[in-house]
Amino acid sequence: MPKYNIHVCIVSDQPIPNYVPVLDNQFRPREVVLLVTGKMQQKAAALEQTLKTRCGVKTRQIAIASEYDMQEMEDKVLGELIALDEAKENIALNLTGGTKLMAIAAYRTFHDAGYPAFYFTATSNEVLLLDNNERLTLQPPKIKIEDYLRLHGYQIAANNQVQRSVPPGRQKIGETLAIAPERFADALTVLNGDISAAIENNSNTLDILLRKPTVKNLDALLNLFAKENLLTRSGNRIHFSDKDARTYINGGWLEEYVFSEIKKIADIQDIALNVEIQNAQKGITQNNELDIAFLHNNALYVLECKTKNYNNKSEGQAQNELYKLETLKKLGGLRTKTAFVSYRALKAHVRDRAKGADIKIIEQKDLQGFKTLLKNWMTQQTP
Repeated sequence: MPKYNIHVCIVSDQPIPNYVPVLDNQFRPREVVLLVTGKMQQKAAALEQTLKTRCGVKTRQIAIASEYDMQEMEDKVLGELIALDEAKENIALNLTGGTKLMAIAAYRTFHDAGYPAFYFTATSNEVLLLDNNERLTLQPPKIKIEDYLRLHGYQIAANNQVQRSVPPGRQKIGETLAIAPERFADALTVLNGDISAAIENNSNTLDILLRKPTVKNLDALLNLFAKENLLTRSGNRIHFSDKDARTYINGGWLEEYVFSEIKKIADIQDIALNVEIQNAQKGITQNNELDIAFLHNNALYVLECKTKNYNNKSEGQAQNELYKLETLKKLGGLRTKTAFVSYRALKAHVRDRAKGADIKIIEQKDLQGFKTLLKNWMTQQTP
């Protein structure tokens, strides 16, 4: 496999095509030169930090005043190439990033000076060597969600422990509830309502009073949780083993079920549960929590999972969840995909709102075939 000592990269909103060729041990250069316009300075800083800490390579930047000034591009880059060439370096241009005009100027500069160039395809990890049309398939380590977010200017909150596994016993509960949503939906609504009411009075409480203990299938539901020692029952009173158990019963089970099903899908690069992120830029306070985040084909997928029954009084909450997913699309660039997973059936106008925002809806009727549906959705996504 050809290997170049120096990669010259055009910094853009999409850092993955510049990062993955460096991440691959067999294709990794010793140094990366970044061509940076003024509006890409923050993107360059995030890319540079990740290249240094994750790949251990040297980096340098070449400032480009205007992406429309082709002569400046040629003069500056060519000057650097001549200086590097005196040290007999093996240099190649990664043509994947930047605007079309910048890419044309950079490619013409490299081609005229006799230097090679390559193009990287993120969905297949392929490198196309433009001089001879040779294709190379890279085999880089799997990208971690932490690195992916850092490349896009975000970081995991300092107090957040990224969760990448769930207790095996809980998976069985999730499977039981997902297979029979019509059986348990009403009982879950009543139980979750009692939990929420108790939390409003005391956020630390581990005890609740069942206000409608005769609701159909409530006993069967409570027995599911009791078998895993998540709660104990004494008459109409429920005691949770701890706050984690209370959170799990109050809707967290759906997140863990979806998480476990996704982990069974081949070619998942990384997956995490309950990820709290913050903007990495200084002076910006912007935190978000992701129910589930995973990577596939170097693209980020974000899922919100809700067990709430969105009736006429709470339809606005469903709209708010969709709005949150819309804002989260910027986390991983243009290829980020989002989905809203609901244990209950959703109203038509909520589905229409999601469709207009390109948010995948997975609702009650879809849960039994969830893994197949998700795989088909992932396969349909375009680069």
